[in-house]
Amino acid sequence: MSVYCPNCQQKARITSRNNLNEGKTVADLYCQCLNTKACGATFVSTLGFKHYLNPPANSTAQLAANLLNKLTKEERAALLSGVSD
Repeated sequence: MSVYCPNCQQKARITSRNNLNEGKTVADLYCQCLNTKACGATFVSTLGFKHYLNPPANSTAQLAANLLNKLTKEERAALLSGVSD
């Protein structure tokens, strides 16, 4: 992941991170501009998780299991007979 200086748009280095929630999905990133001769700014940028494009396999399997458990035996059999075709 690259971070860029908001002042000169050059690359910056992340020097530390402060997680803002227990899930570590939102954090303040403390950064230092690498353009030390012309800029050298230090700044804080916020990083946050937005959403999945493809959910993790374990949550997908759990979702499928929960859905299957809600079906009657007949509905489950009908679903499985359609899968094996």
